[in-house]
Amino acid sequence: MTATVFSSVPLPTIGPGIGERTAAGAELGPPDRARLVERIAFWVDSPAMTALLGEFGGGQRLAGSLADRLRALEEFSATRWDYRKGQLERHQVVGETFTAPTDARIRSAARSLGLAGRVVPRNRRFDHVLVLGGGVRTMMARAHLAATILRQGVRATSVAGLGSLRPIPEQNVFAAQLGLGDVATEGDAVDEALRHAFGAAPATEQRSGTTETGQSWWVRSHRDVQPPVHVLAAPSNRPGQRANTADTLIGWAELLQPAPVGMRLLLVTTDIFVPFQHCDAVRLLSLRFGCDVETVGFDSDVNPWVPPAPTSAILQEVRSAIRSMQALYEALS
Repeated sequence: MTATVFSSVPLPTIGPGIGERTAAGAELGPPDRARLVERIAFWVDSPAMTALLGEFGGGQRLAGSLADRLRALEEFSATRWDYRKGQLERHQVVGETFTAPTDARIRSAARSLGLAGRVVPRNRRFDHVLVLGGGVRTMMARAHLAATILRQGVRATSVAGLGSLRPIPEQNVFAAQLGLGDVATEGDAVDEALRHAFGAAPATEQRSGTTETGQSWWVRSHRDVQPPVHVLAAPSNRPGQRANTADTLIGWAELLQPAPVGMRLLLVTTDIFVPFQHCDAVRLLSLRFGCDVETVGFDSDVNPWVPPAPTSAILQEVRSAIRSMQALYEALS
């Protein structure tokens, strides 16, 4: 039996929704908090989410206020879709498999919720493109998507790769296979992949420092390409832990583009991470600075650098999206 095809659910944003475009030069107003809450509710109550819950016996759980419904979703996802058990890294996870019909229904619902099919940006002009960090192969896919988007006519004044100082020496094997230089840290992987995608020479401009809590960071700039490419190895805001997506976004707004008020941003990531990383960016950059955030992700089903995501990984990132929606709603409240 063919899986139901659901309509795409718009993600929370202060800019236009699916099918809309921002007029060139149009000014952004302050964040419409009521609209953001409405978008969160639309995602939570969507037919796709209802169907996905139904696959796992949770179709009757959502009731009460939006806060109650988000809480119920988070609790259900913790019980049923948290293959990381709250602590494992993604590459350490052992998931589960499903029958072909169930697998197709899960993937159809996830696609509607934003975890696939969002490769091409709606708008054609941005102030900055932010390429979110990861390992070597992931970064090759993200960096080349960003380069392809710009070569196809989307305009931006700069590209910024956002990584961390997380050690990844084990990934030097992949880097060598791809003809890249050494990658001691995630930030190095971001730098090497962006140089590969944009044809940039090694950075001739670099600055570094430490935060008040003793967390190190560095920035490398490549001004031999247009738009110029910058790479940030961001500090963690949680001493003892590696910088996560939120830390890199905060680092960009503090170290690369201080007070980016009203800027239009395109985030580039992996398709299954689009909803959760988008909501983090809306919470941290739209609410604080009025930035209009749009997020795209490379198609992980057909990519030369990254193998297809297993269905259990997709469900894990539905949980991540739920938690980010919950954090955004709490920030709005």
